Amino acid sequence: MRRKKCFDWEQAFHFIWQNAGRDGIWQGNAASLAKEFDDLEDEAESVLDELRERRLIEKLDARTYFLSKWRETEDTHCNEE
Repeated sequence: MRRKKCFDWEQAFHFIWQNAGRDGIWQGNAASLAKEFDDLEDEAESVLDELRERRLIEKLDARTYFLSKWRETEDTHCNEE
């Protein structure tokens, strides 16, 4: 029997942040989040809802989320001389 990893919105956000693409897009959903934390999909959906309520992520479609406060990397800026 596998042991459940309890998780909250902070842990979920950390996981999403770490797994987002360079553009701040996370290709995932409640099922993939539940699988990562060995939890129920309903619980993962509730955590995603909380992240949306906190305006940390935005749902683009069924399997795509955008991180609202995504960091800009240095290589995205134009170098002015």
